[in-house]
Amino acid sequence: MQVQTLRLITAVLAIVFFMLYMHTNSEKRYYSKTAEPAVEKIMAEISTWQEEPLLRHLAPEAKETITDEQLKQLLDQYREFGWFYSVSELNFSRTASVFSLFGDKRINYSGLIDYSTGSVSLNITLVERDGFFLVYNFSLARVTD
Repeated sequence: MQVQTLRLITAVLAIVFFMLYMHTNSEKRYYSKTAEPAVEKIMAEISTWQEEPLLRHLAPEAKETITDEQLKQLLDQYREFGWFYSVSELNFSRTASVFSLFGDKRINYSGLIDYSTGSVSLNITLVERDGFFLVYNFSLARVTD
C-alpha cells in the first residue's frame, strides 16, 4: 500500500511540474514579443536619470513606497552608469511566473544592459496594466570582472 501511494504521489508531482514548465514556457514566448521590447524602451527612457521619466514608468504601488529623498538618492546612484546603449541579455524568470499563479501577475527579467561606462546587471519586475507594462521594482548593479 505504501509503495502504491508513493508511486501515485510521484506521478502527480511529475504531472504538476510538467504542467508548470509548459505554462511558464508559454508565458516566456508570449512576453518575449511584448515585455522584452518594453523593458528596452523603459530602460532607455529612465536612463536619462531624471525623475519624470522614472515616475512615468513606475506602477502606482511602487510610487507609494518610495519617498522623494529615496528617489533622488536612487537616481544619483544610477547616474554614474552613464548613457544607455542597449539591453544585451534578458532572462525570463520562471519562478516569478509560477508564483504569479497564486497572486498578482508579475513578470520578472534579469540580464545585462550596456551603458557608456560598461555592463550593468539588471533585475526588473513588471506589471501589465491596460496593455502597458509598468515597473513594479528594479535594481541595477555594476558588473565586476
